[in-house]
Amino acid sequence: MHLVLSGEGSSDIGKLSYASNEFIPASMYFIIDKIVEKKICYSFYETTPQLITFIPKAELVKIGKKLPPYTGKKIKKGQALFLINAISLAKIARKKSKELDDNDVIAILFRDSDGTHSTSKNIWEDKVESIENGFKMEKFTRGVAMVPKPKSEAWLICALKKEPYMQCNKLEDRSGNDDSPNNLKDELKSFNISLDTINDMIRNEQIDIEKIDMPSFKYFAEKLNNLL
Repeated sequence: MHLVLSGEGSSDIGKLSYASNEFIPASMYFIIDKIVEKKICYSFYETTPQLITFIPKAELVKIGKKLPPYTGKKIKKGQALFLINAISLAKIARKKSKELDDNDVIAILFRDSDGTHSTSKNIWEDKVESIENGFKMEKFTRGVAMVPKPKSEAWLICALKKEPYMQCNKLEDRSGNDDSPNNLKDELKSFNISLDTINDMIRNEQIDIEKIDMPSFKYFAEKLNNLL
């Protein structure tokens, strides 16, 4: 098995080191890794980091510019970019599968749902559907949409707040706008816990991902588990 991953920024899935081209993982990767570990009993990051391929967003954009324009009923207004990102990642994953002669390559595309109270209530559903349609259009059956609602901070706040894991579904109704009052990004910072510490908490299960009872999280975890 091999993981092909892509995120939005360095603080979600992770980034590549400019010096060594080495993958430097962040909190959303460690959630992926913990799901994998619970299923197959070992951590990719700690045991087989060579089985992780990280694709920067800029590389997906570069590939996407070479694709033909996509139109049709499957693509909802404003969601074409996510579909193109998924097609691009699927192409990379298929190429990796051929290179490794491994049919168990899994592609995971991370995107925040974002949105504000004034945007469509279906923005999460639309983004997930667009990513999944992109994988389908490329005929890649081992692709997973990782789309926190409204954004990754909500999943982490669920475990770190005063009453951990309690009524976390309410976090999904919050605005994804970082400029909004009481926004999720500032709330996560208010805990005064470094991102490195949060990563360690996921790895040593101080943050218990199996207790995160949020529809967007459970949807992702189920999809990934089904492929493992």
